Amino acid sequence: MSNTFRRARKDMHYLFRPTNELNPKERKRKRRAKRAAVGMFFVFIQIILLILFLMKIFYLDLLPMKYLLILNGILFLITLYTFLSQFTRAHMIGKLLSIIMSVVLLVGFLYTAKLADTLGVITGRTTKTDIIDIMVLKDDPAASLNDALQYSFGYNTTVNSAIVSKAIGEIETEKNTSLKTKTYTKWDDLLNDLYANKTIQAFVVHDSVRSTLAEEYPGFEDNTRILDTVKITTEVNLSASDKKVNEEPFIVYLSGNDGEGQVSSIGRSDVNILAVINPKTRQVLLVSTPRDAFITISNSDGKSGLDKLTHAGNAGIEYSVSALENLYGLTIDYYLKLNFTGCIEIVDALGGITINSDVDFTNGYEAAPESYHFHVGENSCNGEQTLAFVRERKAFRDGDFQRGRNQEAAIKGIINKATSPAILTNYNSVLDAVSNMIFTNMSTATITSLIRGQLSNPKSWNIQSYTIDGKTDTKDCTVYNLHNVSVVIPDPDSIDTAKTFIQKTIAGESYDVDDVPTP
Repeated sequence: MSNTFRRARKDMHYLFRPTNELNPKERKRKRRAKRAAVGMFFVFIQIILLILFLMKIFYLDLLPMKYLLILNGILFLITLYTFLSQFTRAHMIGKLLSIIMSVVLLVGFLYTAKLADTLGVITGRTTKTDIIDIMVLKDDPAASLNDALQYSFGYNTTVNSAIVSKAIGEIETEKNTSLKTKTYTKWDDLLNDLYANKTIQAFVVHDSVRSTLAEEYPGFEDNTRILDTVKITTEVNLSASDKKVNEEPFIVYLSGNDGEGQVSSIGRSDVNILAVINPKTRQVLLVSTPRDAFITISNSDGKSGLDKLTHAGNAGIEYSVSALENLYGLTIDYYLKLNFTGCIEIVDALGGITINSDVDFTNGYEAAPESYHFHVGENSCNGEQTLAFVRERKAFRDGDFQRGRNQEAAIKGIINKATSPAILTNYNSVLDAVSNMIFTNMSTATITSLIRGQLSNPKSWNIQSYTIDGKTDTKDCTVYNLHNVSVVIPDPDSIDTAKTFIQKTIAGESYDVDDVPTP
């Protein structure tokens, strides 16, 4: 080999000499030098791409050590061969292999770069945005906020008062004026005065609470409109949990709301599922709590009392977390929120999922514009069908309880597809779908650790589910001051059963919920 390198070094002396000045032997050496130079150029590109690719691989920290060592060993040997072959009769094979490897490394670099960017978007949301609506009657003549500056503005001091007051202050500063305001403690009084169009001509309300009013007050959306909005941005923190997610049990709150577009940390939560995960036993327990569960919640003003679970999200996802922690007596390590738009896009990006339904039904218009029929057993669903499956409740005698079970079944389908080799063929689409559709307090390191753990141990997960039972009733929701609201009173025995399953999962027991005796 040393003779080969000496000959190649000598050949290089002829590379830039004019051909007409060389004898036949020297011309041959010049041609050999050209071949080597071209080959070295290909190898140089290959090495640059190799460095970039490995930098991304090490930065992401995705691969288990054994795979990382194997990958590095293979890439080193291939690079060494393509380099050495340029000085032998196998130089053409070396050039071809170098070109192929350069393409492979470029694609690998682009894929890993996209993954890094996506994780940066998902875990880089360090702010939350409160949207405050200025509402007027549908037929009010004001075309803009400037037209309404002389109006009297009402607002409810018992709900989001701090953020609403801040929004009013920002309007006054921006418009260089002082607004006339009237405060209320009851929504009935505020809306009656607005509809009368005398005491107040407008009111200020958090956008998430406006959605709640639309749900609880028939005709509200038909009688009012949004004149303008104010956005208030505040900092949020990533989870302080230091769980080793491939070694220790941890709990994730999975929240879903009825919004569309980019997901927000604020807003009602129609899906409330605790995913209790034990990576050692590969056991996952999904506990679904009805959105209308009548439990203790709190809001951003510090007010606490009995109200609907879904209303807790009006103050931010952390308030939903707090309510569930209080209900089950546990600590939730992370949260992940997905809106309905995200559900459609992620399922379609996965190439569809298989949902195992325990009921036979056809969804109504409230769940989706198109009717889909779902039969007992496995159903192949695209994004629109999955959304219809998880939203439907009126087709069932037990309404929200069956919807909760359906949501768990859909999550099982997503987990099974996302942890299967099939995801590799939809890699780009999945990353595009999740980048703006997921809001989480997980750090990038936590997410990559989970991926690394799945790669290291591809054994399937034992996914079990349990839905909290209860009975419907009519109650006053004290935190958001709503009267005679339809709620679900959780069954205490059902809550205790859920706690038992949670503790079994954390303790490392493997079980099937149907085989465990319950009260």
